[in-house]
Amino acid sequence: MSRVSLVHYFGATARSLSVVASVVADLRNDGNDVSVVDLEPTTTIRQGFPPHYLARLWGHSVKPTAFKDVLHTLGSSYQLLPVTDTLQPVPQEHAEPLKVAVESELLTYFRLDHIPRSREARHLQASLEVNTVRTYWSLHTLWSAHAPDEVLVPNGRTSRQKAARLVAEALNIPVRLYENGRAQRNSYYLGNTQPHDRIASQAEVASLTSSLDPAAIRSLAKEWLESRMAGSEGTNSFSATWKSMDHSPGDSEGETAVFFASSFDEFLAFGPMWTIDEWSSQFEAFDLIMSILEKRGVRLVLRLHPNLASKSRKYFLREVEEILELQRRHPSLIIHWHNSSVNSYQLVSEADYVIVERSTIGLEASLMGKSVWATQATQWDEVADIRQLLKPSDVTEEALKPWKPSTLGAERFVAYWMIQEYPLRYQATDWASWDPENAPATMKALQLALPNSWKHKTRLLNLEWSKWRNSRFQAPVSRQQEQ
Repeated sequence: MSRVSLVHYFGATARSLSVVASVVADLRNDGNDVSVVDLEPTTTIRQGFPPHYLARLWGHSVKPTAFKDVLHTLGSSYQLLPVTDTLQPVPQEHAEPLKVAVESELLTYFRLDHIPRSREARHLQASLEVNTVRTYWSLHTLWSAHAPDEVLVPNGRTSRQKAARLVAEALNIPVRLYENGRAQRNSYYLGNTQPHDRIASQAEVASLTSSLDPAAIRSLAKEWLESRMAGSEGTNSFSATWKSMDHSPGDSEGETAVFFASSFDEFLAFGPMWTIDEWSSQFEAFDLIMSILEKRGVRLVLRLHPNLASKSRKYFLREVEEILELQRRHPSLIIHWHNSSVNSYQLVSEADYVIVERSTIGLEASLMGKSVWATQATQWDEVADIRQLLKPSDVTEEALKPWKPSTLGAERFVAYWMIQEYPLRYQATDWASWDPENAPATMKALQLALPNSWKHKTRLLNLEWSKWRNSRFQAPVSRQQEQ
């Protein structure tokens, strides 16, 4: 029997309660002794359910003891992190990784591609740094006194997650990472690699899939692609509102190039391994590529990522201006905006060229046998048969010649994702009467009842207002080429 210490706090992953309870259930079934350590005492911004009495006023219910009850039933112990008063500096070799993790968390919080120079940002950074150090030394004290055989850490990217991983590694305790599933519905990931570590994850693809024969790999990849395309029943939530076009780019004579934009701020938050390009923005790269393809008479189509609607209003408006400038430079460019119902998979199927910044649809296009060019680092760029255009000098006539790609690399990468996921044993309704990932407006509003600063509460309101405005965006009449 192995002693496993599982690090947890509400919101550490999507569906965090369901993921943790499911991981614990599977560990217990395998005969492990499991202890859940809740980092709530070192939380800077609290997430969670509102008080039960407030939820009841709006016809909903919260089960405040359900999570602990489930852990008790499973035979797992639970404790809040015992916080030490030590605030001495962390070891020098850990200072830089923790600094990067704090910056990553700030980028995610502000939903920008930079950390604002504001009093709010400075205050939040200071609080995160203090709580990171408190988490580091508190876990160090806990695990030094009672060393587990293994530590499980959520994701491993943000400040306290990174602190937990570094402490465990410093104490020579094996670490695995867990996260909400990325490849299958209602699943969780458990593996040796941080989910967004594009180098380490691709390095282990061959070894982890070596026992699978080509037919099994192909079957897993097909299953994943079909689930992505399955609309509301699939794993790509954006595709639920997509519809096929009656008149599509494929109906025109000649070749078609489809460009898929991404929300790049979230990848900046993943660290330096994701910033290997030399472009000032994805639209600089698209502009240069379009200039070459335009001369060939290739039809140009741009699809904006639906996630653009979730960004801050400032970020959104800046992106819109860059997009309209791109269209001014290329008047024939057809734009399908973020709130368009156009089916991106139909765009791929009818494309001769697929150009992505780093969107997952590039992987899907590679599975569909399309020539794919990426202008940034991607999760699958060292495995799939794609071409990278990371700087202006990479964009040449020769580099933009389509080829007949092999789908094997993309298939193997998807299989690698699939085999590391396990079904969730618990769902949102085990904790409350609604799903926090798709909360009704009233339950979103009750997040204001949590004990956070008024600055944070104001930010929540502004973000929801921005989402509403962004989702209802309409391009200037003179620029509405999409029909």
